[in-house]
Amino acid sequence: MEGNSGLNNGTRVRSRPVQSQPENTPMFRIVIILILTVSAIPHQTLSANPYAKNIALAEEYLISHLNRSLGLVYESDTPGPHWLTAEYPNFHWRYNETYWLYSDNLFASLALHADYPQISELINDSIRRYQQPPSKVFEVVEGERIQLPLHVAADDIVAENPNYVIMIRRHNATAIALNWLDLWLYEALEYDLQGNYQSAQFLLRRAETMWTGDGFWDPPYLFTHTYSNHKLALFLFTALALGIELPEEASMLQHLWGMQNGEGGITSLADANGHPTGTANTETTALTLLIYDQTLITRFPKAQLPSAQQTSTLLAAVVIVAAILSATLLRRKSGIRTDEIHS
Repeated sequence: MEGNSGLNNGTRVRSRPVQSQPENTPMFRIVIILILTVSAIPHQTLSANPYAKNIALAEEYLISHLNRSLGLVYESDTPGPHWLTAEYPNFHWRYNETYWLYSDNLFASLALHADYPQISELINDSIRRYQQPPSKVFEVVEGERIQLPLHVAADDIVAENPNYVIMIRRHNATAIALNWLDLWLYEALEYDLQGNYQSAQFLLRRAETMWTGDGFWDPPYLFTHTYSNHKLALFLFTALALGIELPEEASMLQHLWGMQNGEGGITSLADANGHPTGTANTETTALTLLIYDQTLITRFPKAQLPSAQQTSTLLAAVVIVAAILSATLLRRKSGIRTDEIHS
């Protein structure tokens, strides 16, 4: 028969290698090792943010305080006369009629940029419309350079009518600013942008020593006996921007989010026992949201360290390449030779 003629007529026939079962092949074993190795790599950044709901509520708080006709977020819902009456005797506007270009709305525009870009741009357009010079401090949070040393702040009225007042705070006075903790942190961010990481780290660590577990103790506490929660938010943001790990980070975050009120805003003050007191405000709420803004954080040089997800991806890629190379070598070493059969 024709089917057997190849063996009977003296022609050469190459033998076919016996097919191994997949589970017995070196490549199969390598794939199993690869799967187990990659699955063992921690994916911390892929886990759900435990404060995701808090973040959403905080964003809603800012949006609910937005005056769309002005394109700005008002300061707070604090009742009673504004503290600016001490600077301006005729200042009659309430807190919910007061709009700060710096720092409140600058921070609010940054905080809402990721999830509410149109509102963020609306706020930015409003800030630009008033054509004011920079604050010389707050811009450093978005990675812009500021000049050191910092100077004392001045609060100026930009625009007013019977129903609202537009304010701006600029650190442009002649005198050098006092040694407040939040100013240390702004300075630390500037030093980091300069590449002077030693000074940046020193200022952050000095601030860290003033943490009591209930808030940051600095000179204003001596007069008010209350902690400013915006300093805690700024401290956590600065640590992330500098790439510095904090032993107390988890408890600090928990404490900060414990300041959130029913409307989603972060209460601006805590009493001597660390309990929220008073009302929330725009500045504290926006700064708290900036802790989670990776776009801002990666603008600072020391924040360029690879994240857990990036490290996992890199390790996985290395494992895959190693597996391919190993499989290639094993195939060359254990490949089946095909001998010629002669009848």
